[in-house]
Amino acid sequence: MGLGPGLPHAVDACRQRLAERKSASVAELDSSAISVLSWNIKKGELSEWMRDLHKLASNKQLILLQEAASSMHLSRVLTETRFRSFAPGYVTARDITGVVTFSQIEPLARCRLLAMEPWLGTPKATNITLYALSNTDKTLLVANIHAVNFSFGLKHYRAQLEAIVEVLAAHEGPIIFSGDFNTWRRGRQKVLSELMVSLDLKPIQFEEDHRVRFLGLALDHVFVAGLQVMATHTHEVQSSDHNPISLTLSM
Repeated sequence: MGLGPGLPHAVDACRQRLAERKSASVAELDSSAISVLSWNIKKGELSEWMRDLHKLASNKQLILLQEAASSMHLSRVLTETRFRSFAPGYVTARDITGVVTFSQIEPLARCRLLAMEPWLGTPKATNITLYALSNTDKTLLVANIHAVNFSFGLKHYRAQLEAIVEVLAAHEGPIIFSGDFNTWRRGRQKVLSELMVSLDLKPIQFEEDHRVRFLGLALDHVFVAGLQVMATHTHEVQSSDHNPISLTLSM
């Protein structure tokens, strides 16, 4: 089993697409208060997900969802966030699941990367979007990941992250890297930490940390570079097997 469908080529194509972004429009994210929600929503399989998402997403400029399914019709729930950037992963005859980033403004550019689950042969997606910011010429790069889960060793996990890091490393400006990293063993956590240090991406810390854990390790993370943390929250819900993260950042 390979590390991903044309992964080196996909990295080059992704970097090129981001570099060839359209010129910045009037629409910009407010760089003084960038509000974000990140959540693995478990394909909407559990009750009350719609109520919780509607409540948590209120007034958020960026909403990063993992395990989002096309059958959930998320655009009908997230009416405040006009622009939808979907990176499909697993496709069946009945549905398409992947990661999706909703935003209040249209991205300047977007691309996606895929990595394969070595046991199941199913794809895991990462969605990368680029946004204009107010009061600066810099742009914000946002990466939304659902990491490889079932694998022996660390080869496939590392390969997925290294491909994303190669794309992020080409960006000159602030970065948000968030999602379900499936860090359920120490080796995975070590790989992730090493790669984030290489980009000077800092992990978000939570005073009250309700993130879901496996073997004592949190599965969901947010890393940032070039941004100040103004507020962070984790939310306890029954509508998914992951608890949502919300935060506010500024330049």
